[in-house]
Amino acid sequence: MLFVTIKENFYGAGIVCAIALLGVYKHRGLAFLVAAGISIGLADAIGHNILKEGIERLRPCHVLPPDIIGIVSCSNSFSFPSNHAANSITAATLLSLCFRNTTLLVFTFALIVCYSRVYLRVHYPSDVLGGAMLGACMGYLGYRIYGRILQYIKP
Repeated sequence: MLFVTIKENFYGAGIVCAIALLGVYKHRGLAFLVAAGISIGLADAIGHNILKEGIERLRPCHVLPPDIIGIVSCSNSFSFPSNHAANSITAATLLSLCFRNTTLLVFTFALIVCYSRVYLRVHYPSDVLGGAMLGACMGYLGYRIYGRILQYIKP
């Protein structure tokens, strides 16, 4: 679970996927990458700068007794919503709407990321649920942006 929760572990795979999208889908892949950047960026900014700072819910690793705290170090940011959940569900929603054959794979991975946050005791289940709801909304917004971009790109 610790491997899944460290975003740096996926930079290489993300770059390979981006190159593959551009190589295989050309304009459609470019439209997807732009929409993904916008929607994931919005999900992350709204989750961290607006919701976390506005709600100020302490993380479980700050309030649980030290003998049951997980193995990951506890962040000093607030808990609600989980940005890991928001970002991974945003990406999964957008991917599944743009490329229908990816649905099972991307949501399986996103749900593993979501579960890891609770497993490692850095988020409450409701933090993950809130992040997932934000992510689903931002993923759908990204899909709408994707559709608009495709209207203006000449394939």
